[in-house]
Amino acid sequence: MLRALASSAQPKQALGRLLRMNSSWGQGAGDPRRQGGLGDRLHRGALERHGGIDILVSNAAVNPFFGSTLDATEEVWDKIFDINVKAAALLIKLVVPHMEKRGGGSIVIVSSIAAYSPFPGLGPYNVSKTALLGLTHTLASELGPRNIRINTLAPGLIRTKFSSALWQDKTTGDKLMETMRIRRMGEPTDCSGIVSFLCSPDADYITGETVVVAGGAPSRL
Repeated sequence: MLRALASSAQPKQALGRLLRMNSSWGQGAGDPRRQGGLGDRLHRGALERHGGIDILVSNAAVNPFFGSTLDATEEVWDKIFDINVKAAALLIKLVVPHMEKRGGGSIVIVSSIAAYSPFPGLGPYNVSKTALLGLTHTLASELGPRNIRINTLAPGLIRTKFSSALWQDKTTGDKLMETMRIRRMGEPTDCSGIVSFLCSPDADYITGETVVVAGGAPSRL
């Protein structure tokens, strides 16, 4: 049985996903950016409920901006980097000591194809997702000797509410589809199996890598 603890700004959606899994679960809602806030509650909840932490999947993201990158305000940059990058780093900092106590662990950070092929109009978001690749590479070197693996998932155009502004606009959606070798939009299930694999013993010799799930869209820096 999977023992999971989920956090979401939309807790009803997180709860629904957990109920569809064969899992012993808990949930939390709130702002993941601040030390002493949701991240602390989340990791304490995992310890109290399950006795330890073996796996972390960091999937928090926000994009409050569309337009020219140079038109983004300082507040926009701060919000995007606080949630998309800083929150992941701080949560990893919290869980690593507990993974060490259990002999190791696995971390998966969710980035985006936008780290390689920037989405038009989403400049600060694109930059934040590229930063996550650097975070993964840096921490892979630091955490490898502790038997903790860290990898990145970079989804392409996936049919989710978060990306709806891209795929619901036919012109934008068609342009993005032209970059794909597999001419269809991705589904969340196209990503979930990759995350499961990266967290599993089958991936015990894989760390510091990024798996792109984007229908063959260009994915090289």
